[in-house]
Amino acid sequence: MLEELNAHHLVGVDGVLEIWLIRHADAYAGIQTLIRGRIDTELSERGRDQAERLAARLAPVPLQGVWSSDLLRARQTAEVIARGRPLAVRVDTRLTEVRTHWDDGREEPERLPPGSYPFPEPEAAVVDRMRSVIADVVASLPEEGPVPRAAVVTHNAAIAIYLASVLGLGWGQLRVMPQFTSVSVVAVKGDQVVVQSIGDVTHLAASRWD
Repeated sequence: MLEELNAHHLVGVDGVLEIWLIRHADAYAGIQTLIRGRIDTELSERGRDQAERLAARLAPVPLQGVWSSDLLRARQTAEVIARGRPLAVRVDTRLTEVRTHWDDGREEPERLPPGSYPFPEPEAAVVDRMRSVIADVVASLPEEGPVPRAAVVTHNAAIAIYLASVLGLGWGQLRVMPQFTSVSVVAVKGDQVVVQSIGDVTHLAASRWD
């Protein structure tokens, strides 16, 4: 019975690959408003500290790939993770953040009913592009050796929407906001995808910013 349960959740199963979904480090220090078009700023001092703490945590973890959103804050976070490894950061626009009204220089619509989906980019479109890029990340990993694993640096809403879809949930049903440099692990084998952890930030526990 235990073996069957573990197999269903991809625990201790051969041929499993891991995708570590990571939210970029902080890049919002000093920003007064989001209503000025798409924001693409570099990491703040706090963000650089967060990225270094994340990299130290991941240092003993074998990685066979590091992927990133096209936005600067994600790329800079990914570069810190990849530093010292024989890996080039692979940038993919499908990992970008969900398009917001702010990106178009507009305010959010007022008086949305509680729990309403707030973005102009459809939820299904976000899920489709995230599933597509994750499939490509999985396909890029080797099939032999230690657990094939990739770090994928992306964004808050993109991570939350994708994880909810894997869990069979829609917008608002997974009440989680991935924090900066949080790690969410997804295990994959063939068509089977299992969420193994969500939003872990233990590497920030002793941060001087807290």
